[in-house]
Amino acid sequence: MITTSLFQKKLPLIAQIFTGLGLVFVVSWFLDIRILLQLFPDLPGIKFNSAFLMVLAGLGSWLWSGGKSVKGAWMLAIVIVVMASLSIVQDFFQVSLGIDELIVRDSIGRSEGQPNPGRMPGMTAIIYLLFGMSLLFFTKTPPRPLLGQILLHAISLVAFVALMGYLMSVPDFYTLSFLTAISPSIALIWFVFSIFLTVHQPHLGITGLLLGDKKGSIMARRLTPRIVLVIIVLSFAWMQVQRQDLIQVDFGIALFALCILVMGLVLIWDASAWLNRSDEKRLKAETELLIAKQNLEKMVEIRNQELKGILDSAPVSIIATDKNGLIRHFSKGAERMLGYDADEVVGKLKPAQFHEQSEIQQKASLLSAQTDSEVQPREVFTYFTIDGKVNSDEWNYVRKDGSTFPVQLNVSQISSDKGKHLGFIGIATDITQLNNSKKELKSLLEKLESKNKQLLNFAHIISHNLRSPVMTLDALIKLYQVEAEQEQREELFGLVEQVIKNLLSTMEETIDVLKIQEDSDQQLEEVSFSEVFEKTKTALIGQILSLDAELGADFSECPGLMFSRSYLESVFLNLMSNALKYRHPERPPVLEIKSGIEAGKPYLTFSDNGLGIDLKKHGAKVFGMNKTFHKNPDAKGVGLYIVKTQLESLGAKISISSQVDEGTTFRVDFSA
Repeated sequence: MITTSLFQKKLPLIAQIFTGLGLVFVVSWFLDIRILLQLFPDLPGIKFNSAFLMVLAGLGSWLWSGGKSVKGAWMLAIVIVVMASLSIVQDFFQVSLGIDELIVRDSIGRSEGQPNPGRMPGMTAIIYLLFGMSLLFFTKTPPRPLLGQILLHAISLVAFVALMGYLMSVPDFYTLSFLTAISPSIALIWFVFSIFLTVHQPHLGITGLLLGDKKGSIMARRLTPRIVLVIIVLSFAWMQVQRQDLIQVDFGIALFALCILVMGLVLIWDASAWLNRSDEKRLKAETELLIAKQNLEKMVEIRNQELKGILDSAPVSIIATDKNGLIRHFSKGAERMLGYDADEVVGKLKPAQFHEQSEIQQKASLLSAQTDSEVQPREVFTYFTIDGKVNSDEWNYVRKDGSTFPVQLNVSQISSDKGKHLGFIGIATDITQLNNSKKELKSLLEKLESKNKQLLNFAHIISHNLRSPVMTLDALIKLYQVEAEQEQREELFGLVEQVIKNLLSTMEETIDVLKIQEDSDQQLEEVSFSEVFEKTKTALIGQILSLDAELGADFSECPGLMFSRSYLESVFLNLMSNALKYRHPERPPVLEIKSGIEAGKPYLTFSDNGLGIDLKKHGAKVFGMNKTFHKNPDAKGVGLYIVKTQLESLGAKISISSQVDEGTTFRVDFSA
């Protein structure tokens, strides 16, 4: 349809201009400005009632077209209909109801000797009656716009007939009353204004036909003004010829008919030529469109093949289903990943076939708890996708051979252009390698955290164990330098030697621990617990005999394992020597060593009857560096730290249980 929004936006302004004209005529009556009331001499002028109703009609049109007040427009329409109807009644029944000069005395009409001065012409009254009824149809509830549009067309027709009457000097065309005729100004103003008003409903009536974008509307716009112009010109020419009595009546009628025929044929020829040109353009456009469509189809086919190739070569599984969950598409990636052929599953299976039922049930229970609603297992995959969201989660796919592997599955809804639900699509990516990488990264992070703790511990050793001897040594040297007596100097020198020995011992211990941390490539071999026990017992035989210690060992359940021989000998030596070193003073030391297997993993226990440790007080510090808990002059607090470090470097762990004055049990758990 031709663009009419501009005219629609301008309608309130046009209504205001129309109202302004009416006010000009009303004021002219009050001020007796006759030149404005009768623009054409010797032709009917504008009556006061016509001007007054013009003001009301303009206001009603402004209220209606501008959306200001539909009710106000409706009330003004009632007033216009009533006044127009009363004026028509006066003409038909030749009566006077006293409304012609109710407000203003018609001095012009009286001076011209009119029988009913001030009376609105009959055709003018009909125009206002048609307009008032049209406005009522537009503003009623519900509105009847088609009827209103038809009445506006009737106004245009009446006004046009009146204008043609004046143009051709045919009084019967511009008067319906035997008394007065419609003013040519009123006829012209209403002809233009009624046409503008029809644009408010551009899709209805003749306006809809003329403003439409279809070929019939285009043809109507092309022919209508030409036909009207031809008829007006020929009619005016024929009437002038007849009035001048230039030709005979019969010949004139025949000539007029012939001219009408010729001009009609010319118009038909022009319209046909235009239609032919339109058809040629249409055929050309259709041909171009067909070629473009064929090219587009080829391009789409090529793109589909390319996309299919990309999707089939991608290392992902793409499975599409209908709205009932039945598989409709099974990509090559899905075939490679799951081991099924597309023919085996398309139209036959649902995606739940590739999932463990226990996992589906577990996910449904979890989703029910999260959403506080009962979620059925069949709804797990599509619970969120119905709302247009993408459901992304980790799952375990089950291959055709029964093996499983982890995937990241994204499920979304398939919809048409109009939003109709068509089905679902699931895109799965194998994340086996990703999960392995996560595990490796977690292991590296744990090792890094362990290294950081060790570095902090070494920093503590350096700051605490080395700083104090160095400061003491510095102080002794300064005293030695200022001391004058030889005997005192020799005593100070002896103290310096003792501090240096302690410092060297601490440094050696620290270096031993560092060696353990850095020596991550220990040679693993099959080690017998009995052999290590006998070797350690031989190394400690002097202390065992002097202390009358009792040592027992039971390795029947687990005689040995794959481990570092040197580290295992260090563990036995430290734990067995500790049992002798921290013996109870009131009883001979007893140590029981036993091996076993628990949950498929070997372990060792070292149980003694010594002093024991208050674990509530010292439990967190038992395996720390330089931590001692008894007043034993030989205790340095290094042995247990070394044992713990050696074991953890090979994946083993050590734990303790102890009671003060009752004894201590160390348990070593090895990895499988």
